[in-house]
Amino acid sequence: MSEDKRAGMQRVRVGLTGLGAVLLVVAVSTAIFESARHRPGDNVVAVNASQQTVANMVGNTAVAPSDPLTEIGVTPAAPPTSNAAAPATPPAGQ
Repeated sequence: MSEDKRAGMQRVRVGLTGLGAVLLVVAVSTAIFESARHRPGDNVVAVNASQQTVANMVGNTAVAPSDPLTEIGVTPAAPPTSNAAAPATPPAGQ
């Protein structure tokens, strides 16, 4: 019986050691990926690049566009004129 108990305890020890090793590997890899993702210098470069891209797309940001639809080449429909809005009536003599 004593031999079975020792073998059982060794299996538990090996299992817990393996579980601890896996948890350690996961914790270390998570720390490495988090530190690589949050480098302070990269964020400043990305913000400056995106601001410059937006400024290039808009053009001159000092002058506000008067009509944004016209600027992109789309114009709204013109309001109907009085001639087009009036229904055609036949002459009274006919």
